[in-house]
Amino acid sequence: MIFPAFLLGSLLMFYVIFSIHILCFKKDRTRFLTVLGYIMIFMMVWNLKDVIIFFPGMYRPEIIHWIMVIDGWSAITYAVFLFEAVEPGWTTARRMLLHSVPFALFTVWYALQTEPWVLTIYTIFIWIYALSVVLVGYLKMRRQQSYLLRNYSNIERIDSGWLKKVLVLSFVSQVSWYVTSINGTMLANAFYYVACMVLWLIILYYSWNYRPVKMVTEVLADKQTKLPIADGELERVVEEGQLYLNPNLTVSDLAQALNTNRTYVSTYLSQKRGQTFYDYINELRITEKSIPLMEEHPEYKLEYVAAQSGFSSMATFRRAFARKTGEVPSQFAEKTGGM
Repeated sequence: MIFPAFLLGSLLMFYVIFSIHILCFKKDRTRFLTVLGYIMIFMMVWNLKDVIIFFPGMYRPEIIHWIMVIDGWSAITYAVFLFEAVEPGWTTARRMLLHSVPFALFTVWYALQTEPWVLTIYTIFIWIYALSVVLVGYLKMRRQQSYLLRNYSNIERIDSGWLKKVLVLSFVSQVSWYVTSINGTMLANAFYYVACMVLWLIILYYSWNYRPVKMVTEVLADKQTKLPIADGELERVVEEGQLYLNPNLTVSDLAQALNTNRTYVSTYLSQKRGQTFYDYINELRITEKSIPLMEEHPEYKLEYVAAQSGFSSMATFRRAFARKTGEVPSQFAEKTGGM
């Protein structure tokens, strides 16, 4: 009893500390982080109910079942987190109400008819809801990633690819919750508390500097008709002007330089070069700047080469270099006598 109680207390303090830090001390917090802060407050209040099972005589099946019913509501927080991460502004009072209605109905149903089969139906609903959230969230994430690759050359702080790990860990957390609810042992509860803390630590790690981007419908954004792109014109403008050296170059910047619109640029790159804007610009940074710089000045540090080539992070530089050359920058540098 002591160890699970300690883990529950640690989890509650974890929620308190980080929610206060986010909402009161994080100066550059985004709407996404603000929502995350309120989610952590919600999770702290929600988990307070578990304290009751550590009182003498309270670890009974009927208490455990009611905790399970109340726990089911927490699935909404995962939907809010996931959808807000890939679609900024998704969280509204209307959506919260709509998502809460079925949970409220099940809670009232179980209060009026405390039968095991009602709990079974409720559990099935929670699994369907959770899997639906994961599926829809994954599809939204893939759509957003495609949008980023078509519109940005630097996606280091706006890429939502890390959500794949969160989805896997959320599933593990969901399974641990189910095992806890069915098994009803203190060991299962301890595992669930640990799983929750690990999940939220990883979420915080990736969310801290994450800046979600609101996708703009390209057809609406580009409704003003402009000139199409002649063959070779895009390459000439980018390479002669060395536009790729701008670490925050976007497809809109390139469209403006070409007196055209984003749709034309994306279509040209896709049809003529078979590349996204992201891949095209980062490939140019490697071939036109990084490799020549490393060959001419093997004494330069890789961090300097990356910065001079237009990369805002070493991680992006390494990935782009390996994708183009088949080897990491340090291997290439050793061949040229650097490092």
